Amino acid sequence: MHAVYRAAGRRGETGVEEAVPAPGETLPACSAKAAEIIRRLLVAQRTEILREALDRLRLAGLRVPYALLPAALDEQRTELHPAVAAVLGERGLWLAGQNPAWGWAVATRGSDDDEAVWEEGALGERISTLHRVRGRDPALGLVWVEDVWKSEKADVRVAMVTALETGLSPGDEQFLEGALDDRSVRVREVAAALLARIPDSDYSGRAAARADTILVRYEPPAGGLRGVAAGLSRRGHAGRLAVEPPEHPDTVWRRDLPGDMPERGVGEKAWGISRALAVVTPAHWEEHFGVTASDLIAAARGDWEMAVLAGWCRASVLHQVSSWAAPLWRACYRLEHDLEGWQTWQIALSMANLLPQSDLAFAIGQLPKNGEMPFRLSSTLQAISGPWQPDLSEAFLDGLRRRINGICQYGPSQGEEPWVTALPNATISLASECLKRATGFREILERCPGLPDHALRRWGPELEKFEETLELRRKLVEEIQL
Repeated sequence: MHAVYRAAGRRGETGVEEAVPAPGETLPACSAKAAEIIRRLLVAQRTEILREALDRLRLAGLRVPYALLPAALDEQRTELHPAVAAVLGERGLWLAGQNPAWGWAVATRGSDDDEAVWEEGALGERISTLHRVRGRDPALGLVWVEDVWKSEKADVRVAMVTALETGLSPGDEQFLEGALDDRSVRVREVAAALLARIPDSDYSGRAAARADTILVRYEPPAGGLRGVAAGLSRRGHAGRLAVEPPEHPDTVWRRDLPGDMPERGVGEKAWGISRALAVVTPAHWEEHFGVTASDLIAAARGDWEMAVLAGWCRASVLHQVSSWAAPLWRACYRLEHDLEGWQTWQIALSMANLLPQSDLAFAIGQLPKNGEMPFRLSSTLQAISGPWQPDLSEAFLDGLRRRINGICQYGPSQGEEPWVTALPNATISLASECLKRATGFREILERCPGLPDHALRRWGPELEKFEETLELRRKLVEEIQL
């Protein structure tokens, strides 16, 4: 220490308080094999597998060993911070308090003086503390935000408004209404989305009234001979939804729906329909017209169908309405593969986590004999967050095996292979209880007689990564048992 002080040209200090020792541990350390796997994941920055390992440690009541604490505390990916903090143990939290760069760990786990962290901490620490305080006392968290609001930069205001989602209630309405006039468009967008989720708010009322001027009438299916004719047409026995696009958005419209710039290839009227419907809970339409979601979605066919479907998809995600997700997904699944249909399908993919996974498992089971998968089913599987449920995991593994056998028997497809593009997300999402069955795929492919080189080049590397990652996950399951 004297040598360091001399090298720095400073004298030794006096009156320095002695550091308080770390408290005793309450959790046992994980095994050496588990620690080595976690070390490798930290170095390789394999986010999703590391998250799974940390979550398993937490659920098993274990912590990382002392030797891994510096590497764990150096983790820069903020989305992993809560999972890391949960397995640091008492010494890890004590160590984090000795280094300002590691202060996020203390903030994530909480401290005795949240207000001091809120006033003096780094942005990540402040927002973590705000989330925690909002979880136990929403009103206090709102007061904190109001006190500093005018002095904060735009990116900080966005983070603060986003944090108000925790504990969101009618008590936040007045503040969020004021935020609709913020100079930052991103702040206004987040505030509008939160206001839309507050039941019976003035904003929700304005949004519903605005949308009612666009979806003006539901006409039930025709009866008699007209109904027979409709049944023979593409429309089937669906009713009809009368849509009147907005003409010229007024000041209130622009205030309530900020950032309403049409996407490329989308007309201004179609964009206006989609934006207006996107903030209204889909349940409003069932009550307003007295018909089911499936009836309304079927009735949307017409000139403005894709705009209506896009708005309803966004609204289902915003309000987390799973009952609309499956019929909307099916309607978007059948859309044409032109630019407008592709854009609407991309919006529909945002509902992937609301879909019943049993329906997707059934869809995989219904694939043709050679196992070929449609691109849109593949893109849906890519959009679903893990862990998948066992029935979807089993269906995926069975379908993959059937597809590889189909390649051996009927030959590979000429274009893109949707199974290959679905593999990366499946690798990290398959249910842990299904991992033992996820072996031998590359071996089957390599044994195929007369397999073209291009097929092996396309499939081989992805299957190798697939099986290597699943083997790593199997080791995690064995070493960190729940």
